Amino acid sequence: MLMPAPYGPLAGVEIRRPGPSGPHWNGSRVALVSGAGGAKEDFLPLMHRLVEAGRRLFAVDLRGQNETPGLDDPAAYGIGALATDLAVAMTAACARKPVHLVGHGAGALVAATAVLQARSRERFTPSTYLSLTLVAPCWDGPLTAGDAEPADWELLVARQHRGGTMADERRAVIRQRLARSHPMSLEHLASAAAGPDLVTGLRAEGIRMLVVGGVEDSLVPVDRTAELARQLGARHGVVPEAGHLPHHDNPDALAGTLTAFWAEDGT
Repeated sequence: MLMPAPYGPLAGVEIRRPGPSGPHWNGSRVALVSGAGGAKEDFLPLMHRLVEAGRRLFAVDLRGQNETPGLDDPAAYGIGALATDLAVAMTAACARKPVHLVGHGAGALVAATAVLQARSRERFTPSTYLSLTLVAPCWDGPLTAGDAEPADWELLVARQHRGGTMADERRAVIRQRLARSHPMSLEHLASAAAGPDLVTGLRAEGIRMLVVGGVEDSLVPVDRTAELARQLGARHGVVPEAGHLPHHDNPDALAGTLTAFWAEDGT
């Protein structure tokens, strides 16, 4: 599916149970966004587990990421621009209904920035986002891979996998994904870092937040996710048998963590 956005449509995927799901459907909606080297397809194992509770789930490729076309304009890849793209796309896909927002890696920065932008935009309301979940957030940056040579980006993505290795089938998928992605997208997401006011702004929003880490993550260790959760006043979760990609390594455990978090407010 294609979702409208200011810099051009974003490629997305939706998973839902059969049955009514039009704009007046009042069930829970979830939006998921990945970071450097990621793609919407990485969330599919998690989405298939979460859909059993009757949720509608959307995952997107950001500007220049995987199947979303890129632009030769650096301005299109700033975290603020990516967050605006995400917000507009989700507003359209979710028929202006509130949504749980989940971001992974640098995608967590995009998701967090979208939350802060919501209050300043007339078409959004403070209730646009029901909650914010940051999965293995690359808060401190940079997560670089040299001068964007293909082999370097492949190594960067491999490091995100449990044990730092990928099976041949997975490696082929990643190579195809990287070949489709715009170099500016990779560079900007891999070097992204949280601004000095992001934590303060999120605390002021009062949105319910969860920070999740993989117990074997060497890129964003769980002591860092625990500290970030403390700074944000957020809940903290640890996914066992998972590295930097909990949604890929252990989707069952991550689905359980998310479901329990969302259930606290009845959504």
